[in-house]
Amino acid sequence: YYKAKFENISCNLCGRNDFFVLAEKSVSGLPVRTCLCKNCGMIYINPRLTKEEYDNYYKYFYRKDRAEIKKHEIRSDALERNFENARKFGRSLGEILSQKAAIKGDVLDVGSSTGGILRGLKDVLPEIDVFGIEPSIEESDFANQKGVKTETTLFENFNAKKSRRFAAIFCIQSLNHLLDPKKFFDWCFENLEPEGCLVLAVKNFRGQCRRAGSVWRAAQVDHPFMFVPETLKLFTESAGFEIIYFDVDEWKSAKELRLQKEKGISCHHIRLIARKKKEKESVLNVTGGKNCRSSRFWLSPLALKIFYYPLYANKTKFLKKIYGRIKNGF
Repeated sequence: YYKAKFENISCNLCGRNDFFVLAEKSVSGLPVRTCLCKNCGMIYINPRLTKEEYDNYYKYFYRKDRAEIKKHEIRSDALERNFENARKFGRSLGEILSQKAAIKGDVLDVGSSTGGILRGLKDVLPEIDVFGIEPSIEESDFANQKGVKTETTLFENFNAKKSRRFAAIFCIQSLNHLLDPKKFFDWCFENLEPEGCLVLAVKNFRGQCRRAGSVWRAAQVDHPFMFVPETLKLFTESAGFEIIYFDVDEWKSAKELRLQKEKGISCHHIRLIARKKKEKESVLNVTGGKNCRSSRFWLSPLALKIFYYPLYANKTKFLKKIYGRIKNGF
């Protein structure tokens, strides 16, 4: 990492280069600068690894690095478990999608991992043809072995046939990993059929920070961009899509999250389905920096601690800390 090549970037959403620095390191302890755009509120790493460095990282180091961060060994059945969990999630997504739109034809999953999402979709929507792109050699090979056609490549290097249009494009827990989200949204608009659907499931960075207790404990090298509901909605609508389903876990009760998890639906995420409009209207309304002010407040150390200690911290350690403060007169 320390010998890798880096690049400086501007905000991918509004194009500005004016930001606040939220953190200077990542959860793994590496020097990673997390920035908040002063104009639109987009959160991103700057500087970051180059495309070539990320390509190498995903192909050879990603799964091992994530296992080390999560403090567990790579299980021999990790890929199979990933596939089955994703398959369950894919079935639930397919059921939700079938209630919102009639999907027939080719379906693409960007960042398709082991292929479980696509297999689950196929279980519910047997009339669709599924295809995935995944940069991890290990995961894409596994998907192909499972009969889910998958190309090993970064999205940035993927070239679809010009004659091919998709009925739906999925990006499930992968948007954070893309190096150019704006290009992804524009590409989806151009490569979807008329009134085709874009389906996203994205980690909510605000909720991630609350559970971690700080911004740096939620920052990851493999997440060059981080989304909150407001910026994800901005990105989607400014690319010419109409949001027809928007689900955020941020304020759900423990019971709601438990029932959701039983259906295989990931928790602490933002999920949306958006329909391609007939004509693209690229209008970006940044609401006068409102998103930036909101994120700066909710991601401040004080606001994060208010949520973290009573809700997510080890209760024994928390009570001992409060007792110590009282004993010492704060």
